[in-house]
Parts: sequence; C-alpha cells; structure tokens
Amino acid sequence: MYSLRQIQICRWAGTALAVVVLSATFGRWNAFRAAPSPATYLGIVAALTALILMFGSLAVVVYAEEKARGRLNRTRPFFDRWADRFFLKSDPRNPHDPR
Repeated sequence: MYSLRQIQICRWAGTALAVVVLSATFGRWNAFRAAPSPATYLGIVAALTALILMFGSLAVVVYAEEKARGRLNRTRPFFDRWADRFFLKSDPRNPHDPR
C-alpha cells in the first residue's frame, strides 16, 4: 500500500527543487557565455545532471501516484521497483512482507 500523502509531498517538493535547479542551470549558462571557464562548464554539467536525476525521480513519483490511485493499465517493472523502494508501506501485522 502506498501513502498518497507522502507521494504528493514528494511530488511538490521535487517540482519546486527542479524549478530552482533549472534556474541555476540557466544562470550557469549565462555565466559561461559571458566568460567561458572550466569551472562554469563543470557547473553547467553538474546542474544538468541534477536536473536529469530530478526528472527521473519525478517520473517515479508520478508513477507511484497513479498506481496508488488505481489508474494504471499495465505495470512497468523499472518504475515498480523504484516506487516500491521509496513509497511502499509494510503491514504492521507482518513487517517482513512489504505487500
């Protein structure tokens, strides 16, 4: 069983953080265009990497939310594994079985 409230909090926090990182990426790009240097280039690469990772995590969060609401037609093993890892709540009566 997934906790829908936890999923929604992660979705909104992830979206806000992605906006901040996207803004930082644009700022690094403008700094690189003004004065190209290896440090600003590494800043762009780091910001883009963080942005790609955030988009991937947001995809898992949206998948978990749709699964919790019962709107999925078929499962995706990759997203199932990550959604279960982050959002699956165990049964208090049987703590060794997460389903």
